[in-house]
Amino acid sequence: MLRIYFTLAALALMLLGTFAHGEEPPERHFKPYPVKKIDPTATTGTDSEKPTGSSTAESESKITGPTSLTTYKPFGVEPIASLKAHPPTSGKEPMLTLGAKNKPFTEPVFESDKLSYYDCEGIVAPWFQELVTAEMNYFNELVQMPMIRGNACVVGIYNNKSLTPGKISLQFFASVRQLNDCVRDEVCPVFRSVTLLPKKDVLYRSYFLSDMARKLISQQCVTAKGKLFTDTSCYSVD
Repeated sequence: MLRIYFTLAALALMLLGTFAHGEEPPERHFKPYPVKKIDPTATTGTDSEKPTGSSTAESESKITGPTSLTTYKPFGVEPIASLKAHPPTSGKEPMLTLGAKNKPFTEPVFESDKLSYYDCEGIVAPWFQELVTAEMNYFNELVQMPMIRGNACVVGIYNNKSLTPGKISLQFFASVRQLNDCVRDEVCPVFRSVTLLPKKDVLYRSYFLSDMARKLISQQCVTAKGKLFTDTSCYSVD
């Protein structure tokens, strides 16, 4: 089972590396777009509008409930500041630079019982780090959490002692001090991460944001083509 997981992850990263070199570029969407848009005057939800240029598989549109980003405002907030970012959605480098068995070429900056942490620099492509930072700030603004610059970043890779060996997540913090407090001392009153989940030979981005003081947990799933599934992780998305 572990070998299958690594094979899927390696295949996904290989394909994404191909996309980055322009042979089959993905659709360019920074602002994640909704799965469905529901007419509030209708008695049942229907696909009243499809994003321009979208020709994704129908299986990505099966989930109902969450509506468009124009109506999805968990705290009544219309994101403004986060939309001023204009990150690239592709680049010359693959999203992640990893070696055999998805192991980075650099040494970990810290190791816990179940995870190894690496500096994002040298592993995460600058264009991809800029993109996920922009997406993370969009979700930050939706739930009224402080926005981040994206420079305080670590790659967490789960080892064989964990329940999900090989799983990769990027963790972002508002400052290096907060990063050290969380990674080294396990003091994480505010936490932000994006797990890269292999699905259909590509990687989905599963966002997780939490604020213990507010008892807040926010989960969002963005597909490889930029489709948004709100209030859920990518594990529950087909």
